[in-house]
Amino acid sequence: MYNYFALYRPVNLLFIALAQFLCAYYLDPSASINQLWSIGILWIIMGTLACSSFGYWINDFFDTERDLINKTKTYDITVLPRFVIYMHLIVFVLIAVFSGQMLSPLFLYIYIFTLSSLSLYSIILKNIAFLGNLLIAFLSFISIFMLLFLFPDIDYALLFHFAALASILTLCRELVKDGEDAEGDRLTSAKTVPVLFGTNTLNISVYVLLIFTISFSVISLYHQRIYFPETLRYVYYLYYLLFILIPLYTIAVDVRYAQHKDEYTNLSLKIKYVLATGILSLLFF
Repeated sequence: MYNYFALYRPVNLLFIALAQFLCAYYLDPSASINQLWSIGILWIIMGTLACSSFGYWINDFFDTERDLINKTKTYDITVLPRFVIYMHLIVFVLIAVFSGQMLSPLFLYIYIFTLSSLSLYSIILKNIAFLGNLLIAFLSFISIFMLLFLFPDIDYALLFHFAALASILTLCRELVKDGEDAEGDRLTSAKTVPVLFGTNTLNISVYVLLIFTISFSVISLYHQRIYFPETLRYVYYLYYLLFILIPLYTIAVDVRYAQHKDEYTNLSLKIKYVLATGILSLLFF
């Protein structure tokens, strides 16, 4: 049963749901739980989680051979009867489409675009250097920024900050995971960044992205000073320094020298940690 639920990536789904809820609640000064509920926070979270689950399942389905080589999965999805896999995918699509209809035509189009993009990613784009990585990063940005279409009173600048941060860190993690899975990608003829250009190019790309993220965050922090009274501002700055900026810097240093699978696995977990601390920083607003 544990292995079955692992197919859903429950920690990732928790991050997504928490990020959407906290952004909607804390980035709008006048928001209340009842207001979020009545406008449709439940439907936007359900639709997003359905799309994410669809992406995880269909990617595992098409990635079975590669996962066996890389030994990155504890559970082989193909042990499930094929009709069971298809039924799950259909249910995910139905939940996403129904959630979009409960919100507005715009969200219906967003969810259909997301489902189509994830299908294309799993079949083709994940095997193309940078293209698949950029698509997942873009979908990560959309999953946060689309809250503005449902909750127009959310602070635009802050929402953009958190959506951009999630997107860039997701891109870094996707590239690092390519380094982690390089052996399986090479044996299955995937044209990912480490296969085509080598790990040095991969490492430099992630390093540049992380340095950009640190610079972007520092500039954004300067502009965020207006949201806090002086005492809380310095507490927020200290939190951001200790739990986001310093970890990002150590990851940037470590990635320059990464070569082996276990090193990339460790870096992926560290980026996931920063994503979590970034989400929790919303509690200051």
